[in-house]
Amino acid sequence: MSALSACADNQNRTPDSPIGHESLTQNTSHNSTEQPILEKKQMNMWMTVDGHRFEVTFEDNATAHAFAAQLPLTLNMEDLHSNEKYAQLPNALPTNASRANTIYNGDIMLYGSSTLVVFYKNFSSSYSYTRIGKVNQPDKLADRLGQDNVQVEFSLN
Repeated sequence: MSALSACADNQNRTPDSPIGHESLTQNTSHNSTEQPILEKKQMNMWMTVDGHRFEVTFEDNATAHAFAAQLPLTLNMEDLHSNEKYAQLPNALPTNASRANTIYNGDIMLYGSSTLVVFYKNFSSSYSYTRIGKVNQPDKLADRLGQDNVQVEFSLN
């Protein structure tokens, strides 16, 4: 098995925009009628490795939503192929796997329905994964994750 690898701001979302949650706001129109308007707020997730926090942008899919519902979560992640860390999640997540083709440093994905994978190197892959998120600034990720097993904390704040 070759396995795996957010910011509060109101924005209009596109299909590729990060996960968000809806909040109701009141908008007064010209005729003084108030109508609720749904606004999306981008949600942060943090991945902490050896005291260093990495900000993660969620994908907008059912898998990322279900993963966020399990947080905070601390996992003992094992190294595989010197390019990824993986761990079994306590609960299975919904999947929508597709062939990744190219894996990028900082990709966070689900292999199967319960194996979380954090990638720390770029490479080609023929395996299928469900995307969960992406580390925003992964340049020091490989240094922090190292080649050994490591404890990683995932949290929303």
